[in-house]
Amino acid sequence: MTGDRATWRTEFQLRFRDFDYLGHMTATSYLAFFEEARVAWLAEGTGDPRPAYVVAAQHLEFEREVLPADGPVTVVIEPAGSGAHRVEVREEMRGADGALRARSTATLVMWDRAARRPRCVSAAERRLFGG
Repeated sequence: MTGDRATWRTEFQLRFRDFDYLGHMTATSYLAFFEEARVAWLAEGTGDPRPAYVVAAQHLEFEREVLPADGPVTVVIEPAGSGAHRVEVREEMRGADGALRARSTATLVMWDRAARRPRCVSAAERRLFGG
């Protein structure tokens, strides 16, 4: 990633259930790892252990398959822009060898649990998003 905002990374061990009968990671496992990474990034960056957001859009590009021997995988997150209620993030998944396995772009909308609707980005989130 080459943006001017700070990147954040975390590592995941691969599990048997992450793989299909062809021996490579399932599409749902890619999404799950990106989601787990986002929650950890937001929790660590804002101090809120249960960040409230919804994924309004996500685009996933598979660059190279992930095999069991490719773990652990690293997910890298970089905020790419934010608005009053949302943040765009760029994400990458890399194998233990550092090779790019998948890219994701996602639009996260901050969520008000009580009102069940979008809420404004908090001051802590704005700092994290680089705004």
